[in-house]
Amino acid sequence: MKKITSMLRQTFCTLLSCLFVFTGVMVAQAALSPAVVAKAATASDNAYVYYVSNGSLYRVMSDGTKEQRLVNSFQGVQLTPAGNYLYYMYDERSTTLLRIPMDGSAVLPSRFQSDVVHFVVDGDFIYYMNDKGAIYRASVNAKKASEAKLITDMADTKHPGFVVIEGRVYYNALKSGRTTWVASKAANGSGQVQWIASGAIPNPWFTRTDKTSIYMMINTKPEETRYSLNCMVLYSIPKKGGAAKALNLKTPLNANSVYSGWWTNGYFLFNNGISLDLNGEYDYTTSKGCIMDMKGNMIQIHDTGIYEIANIAPNKLVFVDAYGNAFVSTLNNNKIVNKKQLSINYAGYVRNLMTDGKVGATMLFAQSGAYMLQPDLSLKKMVGIEWDLCMYKDNVPGFFYVNAGDNGRLYHMNNDGKTSTKLSDKKVKRIVLISKPNAASQK
Repeated sequence: MKKITSMLRQTFCTLLSCLFVFTGVMVAQAALSPAVVAKAATASDNAYVYYVSNGSLYRVMSDGTKEQRLVNSFQGVQLTPAGNYLYYMYDERSTTLLRIPMDGSAVLPSRFQSDVVHFVVDGDFIYYMNDKGAIYRASVNAKKASEAKLITDMADTKHPGFVVIEGRVYYNALKSGRTTWVASKAANGSGQVQWIASGAIPNPWFTRTDKTSIYMMINTKPEETRYSLNCMVLYSIPKKGGAAKALNLKTPLNANSVYSGWWTNGYFLFNNGISLDLNGEYDYTTSKGCIMDMKGNMIQIHDTGIYEIANIAPNKLVFVDAYGNAFVSTLNNNKIVNKKQLSINYAGYVRNLMTDGKVGATMLFAQSGAYMLQPDLSLKKMVGIEWDLCMYKDNVPGFFYVNAGDNGRLYHMNNDGKTSTKLSDKKVKRIVLISKPNAASQK
């Protein structure tokens, strides 16, 4: 039985522990093909892999070159490259936003701002919310935080997550100083607040975009502590501006069904009827796996709950159910027209490796190992790998893992599932970030 403790599954962490605990699955837009796999496997774009060893933060290129220690005594989270710096929070409970030079020229971090409850980087700017509900914007290369400009105040610090999309900040605000509403404002602070809907985005993970629209799963009763309420409504907002549209206002979803769910291309997975066990964990065996499209149509696709889901084509979904079985379903006119069970038991996770918006490879992870899904829907086991931790990133071929079979050393596995490279002789505690190099990082 696959269970989950809470909606914290939807955090931005992409680390895997013991088995794989990936989050934030990316959108799949094309079918897996040998040509796509070949392109991903031969891509020349290198990336930096940031990792912690013996308490210090290091980085190494994805080809194993340019290994470098950046800072000592690193406990940081949310490490984010921005301009000439790497920004991060001191630790999981801290409200101190720190930064270090991207080029590794300082062994100790500097404090950028205190009392920060959330921050994001968008282009040349860093945005952060303080514990008073004010959101600020500063240049990523600002000499100090006092150069920041106030974008808006009266943000709801009980629901502090926000996103920046197409030049606007979308956040949870206190309307008239007391009622929580989802709102937006121009990212430079100009103009008036646009009020989108009563309620709150539970956290930024519940926001997705496509070419024309922004989609937000909004809790219309955020003041309630019971997660069994039918209160979750999907809204769409035109990227170019305009009124928000509620897609399922008359049929709001159960909060637990949504918090146990997942985004995939053109759909949101929810587990209708899911319940909590005595330990407060989601019991996926008590629900039915359903999807909602971006028009508000709902379709049941499985007779038990679904733990994870991904697209291998616009009309093909691969998913793992409550009992660790994996399936590929084909949709046509909002109906399941074909379902095939894959030859794997005790599966836990399914992930797409993306290259230029296309599926480079689809991976499934089970107690017996990691597998690549082939075009004929057979599974190919990735041999010679034992891992404790793993991470991947769009447009960076393959994935990076801590090899338990080599005493915790850092390795890279190509998209072909059989070619691995050792990147470091250091024993790695965790992988923190994968990031494409910029001019500042290569100085």
